[in-house]
Amino acid sequence: MTPDTTPSRRLALMLPAMLCLALPPCVMAREQPSQPPAAQPDSPSGSQPVEQPGAQPAEATPAGNVDPAAKEILQAMSDAIANATSIRANIKTTVTGSLAGVTPSTDAAVRLRRVDGAWHVRVTGSGVRNGQDTNFDVAWGGGSITWLDHKEKKLVGRPQNEARGGSYALASQAMPTQIVEAIPFNKELAGEEITLAATEEVDGQTCDLLHVRYPKRKTLLKLWIAQSDHMLRRLERSTETTKITSATVQEFANVSLNQEISDLELTIAPPDGYTSDVTTPQHFEKGRAVAADAPSASTPSQAEGDNPSSTPASVITPPGADASSASPGPPPAPTPSSGGATLPSAKLTLSDGTTLSTDSLRGKPAVIVFWGTWSLPARDAIEPLSMFAASLKEPGVPVIACAVRERTKDAAADFLKNFRPRHRTGEEKVDTSSLKVAGSADALARELAIARYPTFLAVDAEGKIVKRLEGFDPTRTIDELRAVVAP
Repeated sequence: MTPDTTPSRRLALMLPAMLCLALPPCVMAREQPSQPPAAQPDSPSGSQPVEQPGAQPAEATPAGNVDPAAKEILQAMSDAIANATSIRANIKTTVTGSLAGVTPSTDAAVRLRRVDGAWHVRVTGSGVRNGQDTNFDVAWGGGSITWLDHKEKKLVGRPQNEARGGSYALASQAMPTQIVEAIPFNKELAGEEITLAATEEVDGQTCDLLHVRYPKRKTLLKLWIAQSDHMLRRLERSTETTKITSATVQEFANVSLNQEISDLELTIAPPDGYTSDVTTPQHFEKGRAVAADAPSASTPSQAEGDNPSSTPASVITPPGADASSASPGPPPAPTPSSGGATLPSAKLTLSDGTTLSTDSLRGKPAVIVFWGTWSLPARDAIEPLSMFAASLKEPGVPVIACAVRERTKDAAADFLKNFRPRHRTGEEKVDTSSLKVAGSADALARELAIARYPTFLAVDAEGKIVKRLEGFDPTRTIDELRAVVAP
């Protein structure tokens, strides 16, 4: 018998392979429970998460066209996400080209809040799937996924490894999974091509446009990253082969970082007339729910116990990840404003070759800053920090810049000798001579559990840490430090 080689038959045979090549990960994995893992703090380019100072760096970036300046911009975005306590944005996803008719498009409000080191997420919006408009409202948290089933008119909640259905697949499509990875955009940071293509305006923001190609893939990723807050404003993933040409575009609007997101905003309440079918995890082993309560009876939503607020959202695995591999979130970072601990005894080698003992700081206040040349947020703090250190020379308050995860002991000092602020041209070098630079402070950073960079410690005359500030806020950080050490 002659095989059927009609165009429609050939298209039917080709379509599965085409989808596997071109669909974004969040669409390919729509039948898998979707939960992002605990987010990690800053990490230097191409290294392991820096909440473990002193660890060996990861494998080097594959040989290719990697522009160091472009990679710094990409690293700054990864750092900004890793350091964020919350992210809020409206994200519109569209698909063009060969897959426009088979890949969902979505328009959603996305809210992420970090709880005990892990992201809790809620995505609310609508999408077009198989030609039909579908509304979705999905929350991940507390080891479970909760969503509204509008067809059955009920609120459904399942442990992350038991959730099934299409609602959370649409919700996953509305959010780039790179945001909730353990190291945000880690695969992109290891790209074989990272280049700065242009500077463009997107959503009222001046953005750096980066081109990223992955090793051994025919996918080009374009990222528009705002210079103001280092956050994503547009993402375009395009695939071009002999069989298909397609692009997935995500547009970000009303982006905000570190604004309060309440429990209510992350909790789905069933509308009037909806029943509740919620199974909640009992406990976890290695971050995975291993037991669950019996499913609740389907009762009207006004009945007692229907409100799902008692089982709010979860530690989350990226779409397509095996839920059994999800790891528990790290312990919460120390509260930035808290203090009271004693500065441990340590010896630091300064850039001039002398040794500074932390015990020698007793009798006067001091400021200690943990940073790295690889961290763009830390770089942004150098100029105001140097001016602050110069103003403290007369009262004799030292400002010690402790570098972590540097390739050589002199890397930080050499970097500061020729320091110029980013995004400024024609400027003289910043005078950083007032800073006492310690080139390798990894052991002290470990002992103090430094997890974000930069981290500022204000130490009183008795050696007590009276202020701890994580991250750099140009409007507050220096003033808060000054109020403690030089009121």
